[in-house]
Order: sequence, then C-alpha cells, then structure tokens
Amino acid sequence: MTPQYPQAKPEIIPPATHESVVGLVHDLGNYIQIAMSAVSIMSRHADVAASEGLGAIVAHAADSLERAGALVRGSSDPDALQAEEVNIDTCLTQMGPLLRYACGPNIRIKLYIGLVPKIRCSRLALQNALLNLALNARDAMPGRGTLTISALLADGPEAPEVELTVNDTGVGMAPEILERVLEAHFTTKPGDGHGMGLPGVRWFVERSNGRLFIESAPGVGTSVVLRLPVST
Repeated sequence: MTPQYPQAKPEIIPPATHESVVGLVHDLGNYIQIAMSAVSIMSRHADVAASEGLGAIVAHAADSLERAGALVRGSSDPDALQAEEVNIDTCLTQMGPLLRYACGPNIRIKLYIGLVPKIRCSRLALQNALLNLALNARDAMPGRGTLTISALLADGPEAPEVELTVNDTGVGMAPEILERVLEAHFTTKPGDGHGMGLPGVRWFVERSNGRLFIESAPGVGTSVVLRLPVST
C-alpha cells in the first residue's frame, strides 16, 4: 500500500484572541513551575531516594515538566524552538526511557536507526512530535502491541531526506477516519482526546520543510512517515 497524505478538510474554528492565548501560556507556565517545585521536593524525600522505582518515576515527571516548560516558552518565543543540527541516533536514544515509561509495560518498543546524516529542525519539537505519535500508537494498542520507530536515509524529490517511520500494530483506521486525522480538534477519543496530536505533527513537519505520509488499515495498524531534509 502506498503511503497517503490525508487532506484535511477546511473547517471554521473560532479564532482565539492574542490576549487570551498569551494569558493561557502565562498561566500554564505558572502551573508548570509549581509542579516542578513539587517534583523537586519529592526527589529529595528519603523514600524516593531509597527506591529505584520511585526515583525513576520522579525523574520522568521532572523531564516531562521541563519539556512542557520549553514548549510553553516556545509558543510565545519562536527563538526557543529554533532549528539546529539534530543527530537522530542521539535524539531517539535520549527519548527511549521516556517512550517506554509513557507507553507502559504492555507495549514493546523497537528502535532501528541506520547510518543517517543530521537533519536541521528543532530537537524539542521533533521529540514532541515523536512522543505524540507514540501516545497515539499506545492508545491504538489497548491490550498489547509493538511500537517501532526507524530512521533511514532516503532519496527526496530534490535532495536526500531522513525517513522517520513510527509504526504500530494497533487497531488501525478506516479510510473515512484516515481522511480526517489531520483536522484540528478531530478525535476518535470521546471525552479524552483534544485532536491536536497529528495536526501538531504536521505543523512540525511543514515548519521543518519536510513531508508527512500516513498509512493505515483496520486490524493491521498505522504507519506515520516523516520525511525530513538532510542538513546541508
């Protein structure tokens, strides 16, 4: 099956005022700082220090809050998410523990990284996109399953690209769902999803001058392919 790039249908979304967005970002930043302070206090507690399991949980919480804080800063300060040369091997290796913790013990995670050159993008935005895809994959495998992330060098239309593929063995999507997955606020998780995961991935790919492809079939699983230009 040839990967398809679903075309998002136009929709009317009430625009948020600049002041409301700035206020929301400011308030989120405050709550993140409070949570980070609480995690910092917990990390120094004797019970946490004596328990390897608790220590790992607190460390993952601290890492996630630091990433959230950086993303909040990036939403109001574009320089915070500036492009840089990113080593895919290092990037995915850093994410390994976080992905395993976020996906849980029933999801097997495989990372296959070939000899690929560096790409130029925001490292934090790339990791956030991959985390979003991993969480989508986790939700598509409610019992157990395998999440595979691979990176290979591929030929692009004009220059070489790094092909990042996130594949799951989950329930997959019907064609009518696949057509809408890139629409903002579209979700198949009533009461639980906000429908901004895949649109956020598309935003990252487009900002990085890349290309996005999605392939899915019911009962087979889903593959999301990010084609990102090699750094020159």
